[in-house]
Amino acid sequence: MKEMKLLSGNKRVLVILSALAFLLVNAALAVPVINLNVQNIGEGSAPVTSPVDNGNIKFLLNSTNPDYITGVEVSFDKDVSAGSTIYVKLYDNSSNLLAVGSYTPSVDLPMDTALPINLPAQVQISQVENVAVVVQGP
Repeated sequence: MKEMKLLSGNKRVLVILSALAFLLVNAALAVPVINLNVQNIGEGSAPVTSPVDNGNIKFLLNSTNPDYITGVEVSFDKDVSAGSTIYVKLYDNSSNLLAVGSYTPSVDLPMDTALPINLPAQVQISQVENVAVVVQGP
């Protein structure tokens, strides 16, 4: 009889530990924010330089099915001038383009402004391997 009680106690501990591990994994996945580092384009006499140095990107998920990305929210460490175009591109693990969203502000955006950019179609989050953000100045 004592052996049964000890075994059932171990099962309870195992269930509690499994539930705790599940909660920790879900909490880690609940904050999909990525820090961006900027890379300038081109070489030669007139390289293309970025109007920003760093930024953040946050996935906007479908409210009824969070397995899908409906857009992103970006912010940058410097002001973005009116007339600039911000592109967001999502790629799969084979570098295939899954979706492109863009936005051209009509007024200057101060640094750290959270700017939502909708995608033309939602993308399954499990397919996304890489994200590229391009800020093209006016």
